[in-house]
Amino acid sequence: MIGLETIIWIIPLLPIALSFIPILFGGRLPKGGGHVAIASIGVSAILSGIVLLRLPSTPVDYSVTWLLTGSAIPLRVGFYLDHLSALMVNITAWIALLILIYSLEYMGHEEGLGRYWTEMMIFTGSMMGFALADSILLMYVFWELIGACSYLLIGFWYTLPEAAAAAKKAFVVVRVGDVGFFVGFVLIYLYGHTLSLQALLTQPTTTIVSPTLRTTIAILIFVGAIGKSAQLPLYTWLPDAMEGPTTVSALIHSATMVAAGVYLVARLYPFFLAAPHALTVVAWVGALSAFLAATMGLVSTDLKRILAYSTMSQLGYMMTALGVGAYGAAMFHLLNHAIFKALLFLSAGAVLHVLGTRDIRQMGGLLRQMKITSTAFLVGALSLSGIPPFNGFFSKDLILGAAYEYGATSGNYYIYVLTLVSVIFTAAYIFRAFFVGYVLPPTQPRDKPVHEVPAVMSIPMIILMALTLITGWLWSPITNIFQPFVAYSPLIPPTPTAPIALTAVSLIFAITGIGLAYSGYMRSLFDPARLRQGAVGLRLHKLVSSGYYFDAAYAAVAKGLSQGLSLALDFFDRRLIDGAVNGVGYGLTLLGRRVRTVETGRVRNYLAIMVVGIVLIVILVEVL
Repeated sequence: MIGLETIIWIIPLLPIALSFIPILFGGRLPKGGGHVAIASIGVSAILSGIVLLRLPSTPVDYSVTWLLTGSAIPLRVGFYLDHLSALMVNITAWIALLILIYSLEYMGHEEGLGRYWTEMMIFTGSMMGFALADSILLMYVFWELIGACSYLLIGFWYTLPEAAAAAKKAFVVVRVGDVGFFVGFVLIYLYGHTLSLQALLTQPTTTIVSPTLRTTIAILIFVGAIGKSAQLPLYTWLPDAMEGPTTVSALIHSATMVAAGVYLVARLYPFFLAAPHALTVVAWVGALSAFLAATMGLVSTDLKRILAYSTMSQLGYMMTALGVGAYGAAMFHLLNHAIFKALLFLSAGAVLHVLGTRDIRQMGGLLRQMKITSTAFLVGALSLSGIPPFNGFFSKDLILGAAYEYGATSGNYYIYVLTLVSVIFTAAYIFRAFFVGYVLPPTQPRDKPVHEVPAVMSIPMIILMALTLITGWLWSPITNIFQPFVAYSPLIPPTPTAPIALTAVSLIFAITGIGLAYSGYMRSLFDPARLRQGAVGLRLHKLVSSGYYFDAAYAAVAKGLSQGLSLALDFFDRRLIDGAVNGVGYGLTLLGRRVRTVETGRVRNYLAIMVVGIVLIVILVEVL
C-alpha cells in the first residue's frame, strides 16, 4: 500500500509532471492528449478520495529542507495535510475531472488542443498544490502559477482581440492584489522569522507579537484574496474573463482561481482571528461585493456574465461568513458553490455549443429540446437561490444566520441586511436568465438545429445535479458530517445554526425573487423594461450596467497617471536633458569665439605670449 506521504506528493505534482505530454505530442494523440489530462487528474482525484478515507486525526507536515539562508531559519517546502486541505484538494480534483471529461466534446474541434490540456493540467495541479502547501512561500509560488495559467486559459483564443484584452486585464488586476500578498508574507518573514504555516495556525500571537502589525499583514494578505476572488474593488477582470472557453470559466469559477482567495483567508483564519479589525474589513468587503454583484446580474443579458456576477456575489457571501466568524459556513458554501456553479456553467456551455450565442435574448424554447441541459440550469438556479433541498440552501442559511448573530452582538445589522437583500436579487437574476433563455419561446428563427448535447457532456451535468441534492445534507439539522472539516484549529469558534425564523425569512426572500422574475417575464404582470424609464431609472440602469464605473475610474486614473508621467518625462527631457546639452554647446561656442581671437597666426604674438609665460613661471618659482 502506498504511504500517505507519497500520495500527498503525487496528488498535485502528477498533473504538473505530465503536462508536457499534450503540448509536445498532442498532435499525435487522440483529442490532442485529452485522455492524458483526464487520466492524470483522475488519479489525483482517486488519491484525494483515499486521503479523505485515511485522514489522520491531527495535522501532518510532510516537508523537506529546501534552502539554508545562513541564519538559524531554514526554508522548508512540502505539504501540510489536515481536514481543510484534504477537503480543498477533493473539491478541486473531482470538479476538474468532470469539467475535463466535458471538454472532450466541447473543445474537441478546437485548434491548439495540446496547449489547452497542458494549461488545464498545470492549473489544476497548482490549485491542489496551493491547498496542500505547508508554508506561505510555497503557497505564493502555487498562487502565481494559478494566476499565470488563468491568464493563458482566458486568452486561449488569443487571436480574438476581446480574449487577448480580457487575459491582459485579468493578469494586471490580479497582480495588484498579489502585491499585497507578497508584501504580507515578506513582513511575516522579517518580523516573525518564519514562513511555516503551522506556526501561523497554532501560535499567531507569538509569531507576530504586535497586534497592529498582525492587522497590517492580515489586510495585505486579504488584498491578495480580493484580487483572486474578484471582490470589490478588484472585481473588474471577472466579467471580461468570460471571453475564454466556457470550460475554463467553469473551472475558474468553481474550484480553482476564485476559490483560491477564499481558501487563503480560511487557511490563515487563526491568524486573522488574532488580527484586530481585520475580519471586520473582510465582512464589509464581502457583503458589499455580494450586494453590488447581485444588482449587476439583474441588468446583464450575457448568460456567462450573469454567472460571473453570481460568482462574485457568492464569493462575497463566503467572505462575509469569514468576516462574521462563521468559518465553517464559509467552507461549506465553498463546497456547495463549486458544485452548483460548475453545473450552471456546463449548462451554459452546452447552449453555447449548440446555438453559438451567449445572449439570453437569442435563446429561448430550450426546455423541450434540450431537457438535460435545461434541467441542469434549473437545478443550479434553485441551489444558487437557496431553495431546499438543494445544497445552496443549507450553506447560505448558515451564513445569513451568522450575519444576523453578528449584528445582534455588535449592534451592526447592515451586513445582514445587505446579504439578505442580495437573496432577492440573486433569485431574480438567475431565474430571469432561466425563463428568458430556456423557457420562453425564441423571439427569432434559428439557423442551427437545436438538440441535446452528447453523453460525454451531459453525464458530468447529471453527476453534478445529483451532488446538489446530496452535499447539502452533510451539514443540516439532522446531520453534521461536515463539522470535522471545519474544526482543524481550537482557535476557531463553532458556526451557530440559524434559527428557524431566520431560515423562513431568507426562504421567503428567495421565493419573492423567483416570483418577481416569473411575474415580469413569464406572466407579463409588469414590464421590467419600464423600470429603466424616467430620469432616475435611466441613471440607475446606467450606473449598474456600467459596473458602478469602476472600470471607468481605473481607466481615468491610468490615463491621468500615464499622461502626468509623460508630461513630467517630456519636461525632464526637453528642459533638463536637452537644456543641459544645449547649454554646454552654447558655452563651448562662446569659449571658442574667445579662443579664436587669440589664434591670429602671427609668430611675434606667439613669441610675446611665450616670453610673458616664461617670466610668470620664473616669478612663481622664486616666490614659492
